[in-house]
Amino acid sequence: MLGSASSAATYRIKPGDTLSGIAVRAGVTVAQLRAANPALRDANSVQAGRVLTLPGRVLPATRYRVKAGENLTVIAQRVGLTLTQLVRANPKYAGGKPVWVGAIIQIPARTVAARTGTAATVRPAAIRVNPVSPASSGAWLWPVAGYRTVSSDYGSRVLDGVREMHYGIDIVAPTGTLVRAARSGRVLESRPDFDRGWGWTVVLEHPDGWITRYAHLSANLARQGEVVTRGQPIGRVGNTGRSTGPHLHFGTYLRWSPRDPLSLY
Repeated sequence: MLGSASSAATYRIKPGDTLSGIAVRAGVTVAQLRAANPALRDANSVQAGRVLTLPGRVLPATRYRVKAGENLTVIAQRVGLTLTQLVRANPKYAGGKPVWVGAIIQIPARTVAARTGTAATVRPAAIRVNPVSPASSGAWLWPVAGYRTVSSDYGSRVLDGVREMHYGIDIVAPTGTLVRAARSGRVLESRPDFDRGWGWTVVLEHPDGWITRYAHLSANLARQGEVVTRGQPIGRVGNTGRSTGPHLHFGTYLRWSPRDPLSLY
């Protein structure tokens, strides 16, 4: 989770952890992790139970376009600043002056605490501040509006006592919640796929080689061969197939090569 604290966090190593895995989850590089823990400088493995120092992450200055329902307080919390720091970077809003939808806010460089969650921990998906750019059908839209809790990340995990590779993320939301197309494209599949554990699933093919999968649905709202637009409802969150509770499995692929969906936001 983003924060304004610049002090380092700590993490107790668990069985099966690796330096690279810890670094990825903390949002830092292995080199930064070694620098914060001199005893690891020449180590290639880590010992379970040991407590590591996780260095803070320095984020560069950027700009942010205000969205509907946002104010300076909300934006400050999202980007890891205090309201005072944000107003100092945007003095024209001093004294409580309102900000309007579409306004450009300057986000100064800041240090945020390292993330301390693990791949198996339920946590909010990190809110990334994207550079200002024109609205485009090529931009990635979060597929479940209002729900950002990820119960299972992309990568190796243990399910039912078996270690497996999870090629996507699981977004927790109530059954029946609308699922939106992350980008415009054509419906490649819209069917029940219980043989592979997806349950009711929709697969979209996008013009530039990207493919997205939306699985464990309770209802499909798009037909195979149909052309859909970014943000169009294509299904509803469910618990079908090999599922442990109501959620959306969201997978992204580049020419069918799996990619971490969170790297696209």
